[in-house]
Amino acid sequence: MSEVRFADTGRFPNDTIDGETVLIDSEKGHLFLFTGIGPQIWQRLANGINPDVLVDELTARYGEPAVAPSRAFIEALEQARMLRKDPVPSAAPASQVPISWPPAFTAPALERYDQIADIISMDPIHEVDPAKGWPHRPGDKA
Repeated sequence: MSEVRFADTGRFPNDTIDGETVLIDSEKGHLFLFTGIGPQIWQRLANGINPDVLVDELTARYGEPAVAPSRAFIEALEQARMLRKDPVPSAAPASQVPISWPPAFTAPALERYDQIADIISMDPIHEVDPAKGWPHRPGDKA
């Protein structure tokens, strides 16, 4: 991963509340939740950074126990297509917004919820059980 990566905040609008970041995949409708140090990693990726440099920063801050979980988290972001490559490989990353790093390392976690995809993709006017109302489709079991 030698190229700069950016958090794809266009496809994955997000908000951080009480130390957890909630994202919605605007193309597929999945809901994601980042916990541990995941929100700070996402925030650091928002302005672009080489993932190896980011892991080095985390290692310098938290020591060797941060390496494997941080790499695994970044790989999970890559596999979920939450990161995009630098559109201009020679460009330097934008200046960074100060990040409030926690005093101790807590492994980042990515949770995915698929049920929300059905609710988001549902047509609330035409696909609603008249007896149960939204968000129940005709024939849904209670």
